[in-house]
Amino acid sequence: MFAILLILIFIRPFISSLAFPYLNAGYSGLLLIFLILWLIHKGIPIKTIQAIQYPLVLFSLALIISVVFSINRFNSLKEIYKYVTGLFLFIIAASLNYTDKIRVINTIISAGFIIGLLAIYQYFFGFRILLNYTLKANITDTFTLDYIMRRRVFFPFVTPNTLAGYLAMVIPLALTPKNKIRYIIPLSFALLLTTSLSALLSIFLALTIYYYLKGRFKKEGGLFVSGVLVIIGLVFIARSMTQKQHLQPIFSTMMRLNYWKDTLRIIKTHPLAGVGLGNFNLLQSRYAHNSYLQLWAELGVFGLIAFLCLIINIFKHGLKNIKNSTYKNQITALTTATAVFLIHNFFDFTFFLPEVAIIWWVVLGMIYTKEK
Repeated sequence: MFAILLILIFIRPFISSLAFPYLNAGYSGLLLIFLILWLIHKGIPIKTIQAIQYPLVLFSLALIISVVFSINRFNSLKEIYKYVTGLFLFIIAASLNYTDKIRVINTIISAGFIIGLLAIYQYFFGFRILLNYTLKANITDTFTLDYIMRRRVFFPFVTPNTLAGYLAMVIPLALTPKNKIRYIIPLSFALLLTTSLSALLSIFLALTIYYYLKGRFKKEGGLFVSGVLVIIGLVFIARSMTQKQHLQPIFSTMMRLNYWKDTLRIIKTHPLAGVGLGNFNLLQSRYAHNSYLQLWAELGVFGLIAFLCLIINIFKHGLKNIKNSTYKNQITALTTATAVFLIHNFFDFTFFLPEVAIIWWVVLGMIYTKEK
């Protein structure tokens, strides 16, 4: 069964839920059935998750309340599978032994490595093919042509920021293998080609945490983190120099601020139970571009607090493991990857995209894992 789990984890980021909704639905159904069979066969590891049973129960209860008081229960029932799948994967990942944890991490790195190579290929060859196709198809939409001409890589996702968020989460994991340079170079280069300032800022902050936890910030961390900061500055300058206003960082920032204001209005109208899972929608966007505000809008204040309590408790356990575990290097990398994801979701919405979020739930579970 474990080999099937590895295959399903490996495949997940290659199936974009936005680009291929039917394929995503088929995969998601298969994954959920497999996870249920796993838990039936092996049982729920009650002792393993005992220390966080109350945050888990509170968050699960918040999900149920959100469905019960939803403004559209059908939408909420369609959406809840993402959370059920994520929680099941978290529980399963938390029960894995040391050897299996290493194999899962290597599987995630391998998938990320291939995606990094695909993104690099897109930059050098893919956009040329795409541009030729649009010209032959007589597509003259200005936004589409601008999107191609910017050459901000996004494959196999649908936006550069989604790809960037995914790559930024995988990069800390790639610091653990002995031959890490082989993985770090294409992952980092692909991240740079997205020119995503939010992802670069997220990995800057997370790597600062990583080297601090490793106790090596002054030796090598300072130089590495400073390099990332310089890259952020160069990307910001490069994107600011464009003549088109809608391509500049300030335009993206103002759009996010408008999304957040609109989201706060929804929260003000439904502060306690929220509008229900899957019912969030703005006039100009399906997402708030801040996953915490969107969680509040969908699950209400109780749901947001329950989620934050769960994360805080898992982080406490992970930090304790860093000090006492023989699995120290991996726990540090997993904690950093989780931090990248959480920081990035202050500015984006990968929490609501299963192709990225599912991997994060697995990583989160392995942070919590107790030594066998």
